[in-house]
Amino acid sequence: MKTSRGKGVGRWLCSIVGMMLCLGAQAQGLAKPQGPIVLTVSGQITQRNSPQGAQFDAAMLQALPVLSFTTRSQWHSQPVIYSGVALKTLLKAVGARGSTLHLHALDYFEARVPMSDVGRYNPMVALRADGRSLKVRTLGPVLLMYPFDQYPDELHTDVYYSRSVWQLQRIVVE
Repeated sequence: MKTSRGKGVGRWLCSIVGMMLCLGAQAQGLAKPQGPIVLTVSGQITQRNSPQGAQFDAAMLQALPVLSFTTRSQWHSQPVIYSGVALKTLLKAVGARGSTLHLHALDYFEARVPMSDVGRYNPMVALRADGRSLKVRTLGPVLLMYPFDQYPDELHTDVYYSRSVWQLQRIVVE
């Protein structure tokens, strides 16, 4: 009986400890980046890991669930396989609450993306193209990419090409 009861208490304690660890992780928010910061999300978010907002290194982004799709764009003559994180997954991770995303690139280009695009088209924060990590000279290290070929009549326009920000460094949720 003692053995059985001891196991029950052990399970109960493990549940309590596990719940406390889970609550502690939620209270702390996001982990801190260990490598160079490749993307910062700020503005109307509930999860932060720095005074600047939610900062991500490449490993943190790669640890999120992966999205992949093949599409053509104005930048490549052939279809390219992009992989990264669904923008909606990233926004959920930071607790985004807003109606517009203000995107900022390394070269000071800016674009605004309505939050409705996130649910309708499922764009991604791409980190790889055809299996290779994106670098600054290849539109990276972070690129907001739309699945152009999934919605060819709607997305193959200058409006959506301008929302596909390469060398993306910051997203402000407004």
